Amino acid sequence: AVVSTQSTGRNKEGILHGLMSIEKLTNKIEQLIDNQSEGKESLFERVASEYSQLQFYVNKNEDLPFVSNMRPRIKRISDYLEGGLHKSFKSGLKNNDKNSVTQCLRIFTTLGRVDQSEQLFADAIIAPIIEELVSKENLSNSGLDGMYCQILDALPAATALVLSLTSPRKDNELRSFDFMSNATFPTIVSKICTKTPALFAAGDPRQFQRSYKETMKFISGFEKLCQYKERVVNLRQHPSYKNFISKWSLPIYFQIRLQEIAGSFEHQLLSPFTFNTQHSTETHSTESSDDEYQLPVSEMLELCIKRCWEEDVLLKPLTHRFLKLTLQLLKRYAVWLSEIPTSSEELIISDICKAVHDSYLIVDKVPELVRTLTADKLPAWDQSEILSISCEDILNSIPVLADYVTDDVIKNCEKALEQTQAVPRLYRRTNREMPTEPLGYVSQLTGPLESDIYNSVLPLAVKQEWCSRTAHQIVTRYSETVTEILVSLRKTEDSLAMLKRGRKAVQTAATTTTYTDEDRIRAQLKLDVAELGAKFDAMGINKGEEFEKLQNLVAKR
Repeated sequence: AVVSTQSTGRNKEGILHGLMSIEKLTNKIEQLIDNQSEGKESLFERVASEYSQLQFYVNKNEDLPFVSNMRPRIKRISDYLEGGLHKSFKSGLKNNDKNSVTQCLRIFTTLGRVDQSEQLFADAIIAPIIEELVSKENLSNSGLDGMYCQILDALPAATALVLSLTSPRKDNELRSFDFMSNATFPTIVSKICTKTPALFAAGDPRQFQRSYKETMKFISGFEKLCQYKERVVNLRQHPSYKNFISKWSLPIYFQIRLQEIAGSFEHQLLSPFTFNTQHSTETHSTESSDDEYQLPVSEMLELCIKRCWEEDVLLKPLTHRFLKLTLQLLKRYAVWLSEIPTSSEELIISDICKAVHDSYLIVDKVPELVRTLTADKLPAWDQSEILSISCEDILNSIPVLADYVTDDVIKNCEKALEQTQAVPRLYRRTNREMPTEPLGYVSQLTGPLESDIYNSVLPLAVKQEWCSRTAHQIVTRYSETVTEILVSLRKTEDSLAMLKRGRKAVQTAATTTTYTDEDRIRAQLKLDVAELGAKFDAMGINKGEEFEKLQNLVAKR
């Protein structure tokens, strides 16, 4: 109870001291104001110092009736101080009076009204300049970049005094002021948003992209005027800065570009194998080289990738979105490749070979192309892995095409294989001479292979692989056909031999040994197989063990 009584007594003493201080300071300030025997700046500084103390005690006892009764007198002091200080500060700014401005800034600091001084600076100095420069008329006459340059040219003279006094050095008592971030920039962007709202419309992507880049250039120039890194950090964290940046509808702009770029590619996919008339005349009038695309869809893919990174399309904040679009284009090409065999349209083998040719060319060219395009637009990063994945998708689509082409060639070769069955009929029970030349069906047998694969635009290594693969299947099926012929022939010859042995025939001296039907048929097949091997050799095809077995098959009796 004793402790509680003592505490209550101290509280009352504190309150009484506070009220007495309020009365004393109020009287003192009123006397200073009424007498005004010293210079205005000095008077304001003294009044501000005393007023700061007065506010301390008022805030501690604001709920007491005594303070409420004193408020009219305190308000009179506040109005006097604020009116005179504002007037003196504006005058000092306009007259470039360093001493006056310095003293006013000290008073603002003492009163805790830094933000008020910044707003005064914005209204008195910055706003008139910006009002004159930021207008639809000036924008029309000078262009956006020209208008920004005019603003940047005008700011150094307008801000030089306050910037020199408010550097953020620790030993500077006025370092709490930031006229660039809190006064100048908000005034500029507020006027831009009010006077030129159409600036932020993304409907015209070309104009939007140009305006955005010119604005970022302006902001970069403005940041240089801030002089100190601390000020630049403050600027970027300021609500007006964030709000201004957010007004640029970058997602909408990207969607427009996405529709433009991806739409062009999808449109070309509707007729992937057909060049337009002009392109065919100008570009494909002569034989293309190995490093040129054979299909319009492949050319369009590269054009779309390049388009993503062109200066009049790319915006720095959207860099990773355009990188993603680049990878999506490559993936879409891979999907298209894999879907070719299931297309409802009639397919031409040469077109499929062109698609494979272009696929290898894309895998060879595009990674380096992307690295070149993004070299100065992306931070250092390992592109090899992410690009290799996209290229693998394209390469993984090729085996399906290889199966389709080789199956189609084999199917066409089977028509010639059917003619092999007719070889026995040419010599059975005939008096034909022993054959000396291969039959014409051999050329028909290798014709589809030669025209569709060997003479195609496929890369050499791929061409050799597909030729060998197809040749192996031709030899296998040809061997099966020849085996059937020889087995049937042997059965026939054995039956005839048995009939002869059962007959009583007298051989005369004039009788001579002649070649049998089997001899002629085997001789013909041997010539045909040799011709087949010669055609494989001419195409540089490794015939392999299966062909050697075929040769042995027709050679032995």
